[in-house]
This record gives sequence, C-alpha cells and structure tokens, in this order.
Amino acid sequence: MKTLLANLRGGFAVIGMIAVTLIGFIPLLPASLVKLAAPWPWLRDPATRVVLWVARWWARGVNGVILAASQTHVIYDQQVPDNPDGRYVLISNHQCWADVMLLCHVVEPQLPFPRYFIKEPLRWLPVVGLACWALDFPFMKRHSRAEIEKDPSLRTRDMDTVRRSCEVFRDWPVSIVNYAEGTRSTAAKRAAANSPYRALLPPKAGGTAFTINAMHDVLDGVLDMTVAYVNTPEPTFWDLLCGRIERVMIRVRRLDIPGDLLEGDYMGDPEYRARFKRWLEDVWAEKDIEVAALQDPSQSATRFSQIESSG
Repeated sequence: MKTLLANLRGGFAVIGMIAVTLIGFIPLLPASLVKLAAPWPWLRDPATRVVLWVARWWARGVNGVILAASQTHVIYDQQVPDNPDGRYVLISNHQCWADVMLLCHVVEPQLPFPRYFIKEPLRWLPVVGLACWALDFPFMKRHSRAEIEKDPSLRTRDMDTVRRSCEVFRDWPVSIVNYAEGTRSTAAKRAAANSPYRALLPPKAGGTAFTINAMHDVLDGVLDMTVAYVNTPEPTFWDLLCGRIERVMIRVRRLDIPGDLLEGDYMGDPEYRARFKRWLEDVWAEKDIEVAALQDPSQSATRFSQIESSG
C-alpha cells in the first residue's frame, strides 16, 4: 500500500508538470516565433524578455508541483550576495534529473535565470526543446573519440557552440550552468569511468574553461553549486517525485579562481589545460567528500556544516 501511494504521488506530480508545461506553451510559442523571424533587435529583445518571463513562471510552477507532491525539504545554503542582474558561470555536480529543476528553484530570483549546456537530442523534445532554443541554450553534440579521430574538425565544434552562445549572454544577466561531469553520476558510470571519487564522475574542464575565457571581462564571478540528496546514495527523479527522498542539501558559493586561469587557450596550450584541469579536480575532490558524506545513510551528517565533525 505504501508503495502504491508513493507511485500515485509521483503520477500526480508528472500530470501536474505536464499541465504547467502546456499552459506555458501558450505564450511561449508566439514569443519564440517572433524571436526566430525578427531581424531587428528592437523586436527580438522584447521577445526574449517574454520568453524569459515564461521560463521563470514555468520553473516556479513545475517546482511548486514537485515540492508539493514530494514533500521533500530543500535546504539552500547561499554563500553569495543576491545579484539578479549579474553574469555568472556556475558549475555543479549532477546526480539526477531533479537537479535541473531544483537549481532553478534555489537560484532564481536571487541570481539570474540559468541557461544550461544541454545535449543535442533535447532540441527535439516537444515544448521544452523550443524553450531551450529560444533561451539560447548551447546544444552540445559530445562526439565520441572514434568520430573525432575520423573527423578531427569535430574536436572544436562544441567549443564553437560555446563561443557563439557566450556572445549572446554577454548582453544579458545570466547564470551559465555547466554540469562538468557531462552526465548524471551513477555507480555504473563511475565504475566505467574508473572515477577516483566516491560519489562523483571526473569533471570535464573544456566547457567550463571556454565559457570563463569567453566571458571573463564581463563576469561577476564563478560559482560552485553542490547538490546532495541526504541519505540517498543513488537518487532518481522518480524517487523524489514519489516522496522517497526527505531532504536535499544545496549550496552555492563563490569560487576563487586564479587569475592566470581566466584567459588561456585550452585547446592549444597544454600547460594552461593542465593547470585548469588540476584546479577543477581540486574543487571536485572537496565536493566529492561533502556529497559522499551527506548521501551515505551510515553517516550522521545531514548538513554541510556537520561534515567535518561527522568525519
């Protein structure tokens, strides 16, 4: 009976999210078409503002449904000043699909509405794909090693996408989100990647480095977001919707990035690439200790401040 009720709760949450999405599509479609068709900034810019307004209210509606259905407590530890008009690069670990919505929930409106690096296939999702395109999300193809060896020009194609997107973002308040692991961390993926971390996959530095390089002269900061599903080593979106995850800890803090990493040729300068990768791996090692401690049911820590004492 308990399992049935939990699944019903998750089903109602899915229905609610679909309803909010369909309602949001009504104003999204004409605004997106105007942005696509209009060659003039005086018309494109208002259309972009409408798309952003729809995205904010859609995210609030979907998160309202998720949290009402799941009764999950999201505890937000923000360690940066409120600045909704700023420009930020935000890097985060990635545990499950709930991360994306919870990030919107905890960041907005204190910080600019997030834009994500997302996989190319998501472009074709109904409604959501249109919204991602209208919000100028960078669509990443993530070519395999075999494909790159066959066509070396593919090596830089995603980085060219990042550059084009950053040219747009320079003119708008934005939190550019990069899930540096490239995919959701699971035990199977960590084993396949021979990950040195207990809870995380090794971070990929290229996207973060290119974004920081492209935006460094207008950035208000580089932010680090850590997401941990308390007492849940392998969280899933469905488990959260069903109310099986009682608490999520999320911290956003400013990173002190060395000045010599703000500008560099990640693809052409091996020394710069090695320095940037070491810096990001150090950030990830600290993050892994925190996430592993919070998600391990055998640990006593339930907040970031308890991790050291729980040892």
